[in-house]
Amino acid sequence: MAGDGEIVIRDIKKVFGPTVAVEDINLTIPDGCYCCLLGPSGCGKTTLLRMIAGHETPSEGDILIGGSSVIHLPTGSRGTSMMFQSYALFPHLTVLDNVAFSLKMKRVGKSERREQAFEVLKRVQLEPMADRMPEQLSGGQQQRVALARSLITNPKVLLLDEPLSALDEYLRIHMRAELKFIQQDLGISFIHVTHTQPEALAMGDMVVVMDTGHIEQSGTAVEIYGQPRTTYVAEFMGGWNVVSGTVAEVNNGEATIKGGDGLLYGAKASGEAVGADMNIGIRRDKIHLKRDAAGDKNSVAGVVHAIEYQGNWVKVTVVKPNDERLVAVIEDHEFFQDPATVGDNLHATWSIVDGRVLEKALGSQNLIGETFD
Repeated sequence: MAGDGEIVIRDIKKVFGPTVAVEDINLTIPDGCYCCLLGPSGCGKTTLLRMIAGHETPSEGDILIGGSSVIHLPTGSRGTSMMFQSYALFPHLTVLDNVAFSLKMKRVGKSERREQAFEVLKRVQLEPMADRMPEQLSGGQQQRVALARSLITNPKVLLLDEPLSALDEYLRIHMRAELKFIQQDLGISFIHVTHTQPEALAMGDMVVVMDTGHIEQSGTAVEIYGQPRTTYVAEFMGGWNVVSGTVAEVNNGEATIKGGDGLLYGAKASGEAVGADMNIGIRRDKIHLKRDAAGDKNSVAGVVHAIEYQGNWVKVTVVKPNDERLVAVIEDHEFFQDPATVGDNLHATWSIVDGRVLEKALGSQNLIGETFD
């Protein structure tokens, strides 16, 4: 039997006039999971969240929560609660009364609703602020009030639309840990929309990468970052370089790929035939910089374009003669043994075993017009 907070999305499609916002969405989010919907603006992630909440109706398909279809249920009857990007706190109400407001609408008695609101404030560590007004709170405190207001309805699933976007970097990192702790403490499902890769990787038990209205890949954070399936996921997650070419030969389980600029790359063969297009992903931290060419394959000559010191590692961007870029992340001790400077001619090299064969990005062929978040 499905858990109370398990969400099953089947063949969902949403059309706005002539525009397909999302299509062919099939996804199961386990009960008690912290799931991050990740993608750029316009990929359809917020539209999907709003359909789960009941603020939008799918054009096709079904959504089940706890094993039951909720497509025809009103927003308040789905067992979900939504925390919006703008906290929308009532400026004339205290923190306690803001949190208790939904119970007031349900005609719960004043003493009972305030008692429940105070208990929820304890969960988010805001009970000392109960009598303050919203303007007297910091951004992080206001966010926790909005979270408490969402939790007071005891939802099976909490839906969060870019909940950290209004915070500064310090508070964002702090609140990532707080949200994750609260989710684990409550044991309910959280679905969190974000366009920020580090946020999704840090928080998600499950990360769903979206692009132009469809899902490119879903899995654990380790799988998404370490085992991208497509060129889009590899490049969007930011930790990978992608090189492409045509298979020139296959020998002893190794494919030789010739790039459009004539460079040769080597990778473990996985059934590709000579003449086939092939994409290879290389993690940035698997690339090394050499003063001289290291061999005829996987050695890319270029000019150092940018160097960024990040403490225990250094990010180096190398520009190829055709203006394509490779990014290397070098451990600090390795970099400073022979430090490069901007303008140096170097070779970016990597081992054959560190190349990962990637599928071409799915890219939706029939999404037309505007895209929707």
